[in-house]
Amino acid sequence: MALLARRDFSRAGLRERLLRRFGAAAEPELDRVLDRLEIDGLLSEERFAENFVRARASRFGPARLRHELLRRGLPAERIDSALKLHAQDEYSAARAIWARRFASTPFASIPADARERARQARFLSARGFSHEVIRRLLRELEKSPGC
Repeated sequence: MALLARRDFSRAGLRERLLRRFGAAAEPELDRVLDRLEIDGLLSEERFAENFVRARASRFGPARLRHELLRRGLPAERIDSALKLHAQDEYSAARAIWARRFASTPFASIPADARERARQARFLSARGFSHEVIRRLLRELEKSPGC
């Protein structure tokens, strides 16, 4: 209860945390406890996924969010519903993140050469944006320097 009072967990994340704390001897009872927490509404993977996406959508793209949720043990259909619920235009999100990172002064960070273009593309790719969106964004920045 103390863990859930601080923040939401996925079922797999809470299970792992409790196994570390109480050891394998508690494993038979653990699933019953987790089931009861879900029935009581204290443990909700849906709520966890929605909060996770809402908190990180301004910093990461959909591919990165999907990967992080899969890593935390959520099923694909739960991830899809959370991403659809907080869906935003991927291009607009990539442009906003690019602007926060690279557009500190006008015209200063528009990729001037292939090396800088690759660096910015790697940054956006690591943030979880598709290569198509990255290509489109960088192409449009080069065409219209008044961004």
